[in-house]
Amino acid sequence: MNQVLKTIQERSSIRSYKDIPLTQEELDLLKNAVLAAPTARNLQGLRYYFITDRSILKQIDQRVMHHAGDEMRARMKERGSESFFYDAPLGVIITAGEQRWPGEDAGIAVGILSIAAQSMGLGSVILGIPGMAFQEDDPENCGKLLGFAEGEKFRIAIAIGHPATEKEPHEKNFDLIKDF
Repeated sequence: MNQVLKTIQERSSIRSYKDIPLTQEELDLLKNAVLAAPTARNLQGLRYYFITDRSILKQIDQRVMHHAGDEMRARMKERGSESFFYDAPLGVIITAGEQRWPGEDAGIAVGILSIAAQSMGLGSVILGIPGMAFQEDDPENCGKLLGFAEGEKFRIAIAIGHPATEKEPHEKNFDLIKDF
């Protein structure tokens, strides 16, 4: 089987990580992978915040928790985590301004990061919830913490690290495909 297709089939969302930092080589490989992601009209309007500083990830977690409801807090407790990054050694925040198709570009980029991580023996989970920490109407939003430029907005995030658990990939539902 083609190695890329095999990697895609093996990937699953990992929500528990070993307390092992990523090496500089691993970080560089992930950075090079995401910079290879195509963007609409090659505008390259995305920004990638590679966060390995646990205190920054904790501040983002705290701001998410500030906005989180009881249901979300209960779900995190069920999952055995107080971190929306699941204590991964790397959190990547992807942002964009108001160029065309920022969500589509961010989706492509985070997909490439997740497959790159899987191919390197790392685990990942794609995250939307950290966006709560970057709400524009929140005077304490974490955009200031990361130094977002004017008009720059959270689009999506991903946690990456050495898996502390195994999880089978989700079952495929071929009913979701319509052939014409």
